[in-house]
Amino acid sequence: MAWPGIAEFSNAIQTPTRCFADPELSTGELAVHDRGGRTGMPIVSAGNFAAVYRISNQGRSSAVRCFTRAVNDQHERYRQLAAYLRHTQPPAFVEFEYLEQGILVAGDWYPIVKMEWVNGDRLDRFVQRNLDRPNSLQNVAARWRGLASALRSLNIAHNDLQHGNVMVQEDRSLRLVDYDAMFLPQYQGQNSPENGHQHFQHPLKTSQNYDENIDNFPALVIYLSLLALAADPGLWDKFYNEDNLLFRKVDYADPSNSQCFHALQNSQDETVRYLTAYVEQRCSDPVESVLNLEGILNQPQGQPAPAPAPVAAPPRAPYIPGPATPAPPVPRARVPYSPAPAITTPSVPRARVPSTPTPAITTPSAPPAQVEQTPTPGTPTPSAPVESASVTCPRCGHPNPGDLIYCSNSVCLAPLHTGNRFCTSCGAQTPVNAGFCPACGRSV
Repeated sequence: MAWPGIAEFSNAIQTPTRCFADPELSTGELAVHDRGGRTGMPIVSAGNFAAVYRISNQGRSSAVRCFTRAVNDQHERYRQLAAYLRHTQPPAFVEFEYLEQGILVAGDWYPIVKMEWVNGDRLDRFVQRNLDRPNSLQNVAARWRGLASALRSLNIAHNDLQHGNVMVQEDRSLRLVDYDAMFLPQYQGQNSPENGHQHFQHPLKTSQNYDENIDNFPALVIYLSLLALAADPGLWDKFYNEDNLLFRKVDYADPSNSQCFHALQNSQDETVRYLTAYVEQRCSDPVESVLNLEGILNQPQGQPAPAPAPVAAPPRAPYIPGPATPAPPVPRARVPYSPAPAITTPSVPRARVPSTPTPAITTPSAPPAQVEQTPTPGTPTPSAPVESASVTCPRCGHPNPGDLIYCSNSVCLAPLHTGNRFCTSCGAQTPVNAGFCPACGRSV
């Protein structure tokens, strides 16, 4: 049978009592537009493979994820994911339930995923609202570092880390959505069901690149983008195109002629320069050559080099959809950097043992939730909440929220809660409030 599109799902979902078998959804209220030419029409967030709607019932809101294409093993994948995360679910994940008999469209049942609704901003919307608050961007970057490590400690990968799948709540906690293509240890050796967002993935990635390290490149790109924008908000107007943060697929294909790479190479932030050099070097290397974020930040590189002298910027290449041909490797001297010598990471094989998620990104109880919320035209955007500075960095004196593991000052990045705590697996020193070892990823 033909698979429905967004128009068909939007028509069917307007009568929840008829289209849903789930009792909570069938008696719920659909979120609709309340003004303009679309008054009464469902509010929908559309992605590459799904349309997401909001249904509310007695104070609880759910996101209904309707798939716009068929995936043969989707039910089994969600079942295995739920089983794997049953006792170790990271705070960044939302509750979800795969319903095989999900929504009735034109007389046929189609599967859906029912998820809790995340009250917050999509990552790019949050960044746009906080361009004048560099501390907020650095705060979220520090939380992103903890989130990436929490996934790594569980030996899993999201496989589509990008601005549209990361939600920032009012308290700056981060939530991930869209678990369609996640990697679990039992999938080792299989092909990926999808390749992820083109502006966040390594240029050489294929469906055969599918393991616990596949998030390394996009996690680095997001972290680097946040730090770069905190240092220079003007980058947003130059490079954001509503489908990225800063980088585009064409930038990874030819870094030496990329206006974005050029701008970040001349950043005033030494960490931005160091990470930009690392990304440029890895764009022409195999996907598996990219280290995890902790491994990159804790490499013993010495002191960072001064900012390179400004040079003439290359013309910005126009964006052309479609496959891009990677450029030949361009030799580039590695910029040395040593962000946190107290937690340098020895080369130790990482044990594949699920662990308790890191407390660094513990999410307070929040209203159920999911995807982006479209602001109502004419409604003032609320100011960001004042961040409480409860911990002073012992190295640089920068004030930080008490639940962070590492200092949010991008030129420091030291552990905030220090002490004689060592990983029982590899012996590396670890922050006392971390639930994982930054060296081997084991639970501590």
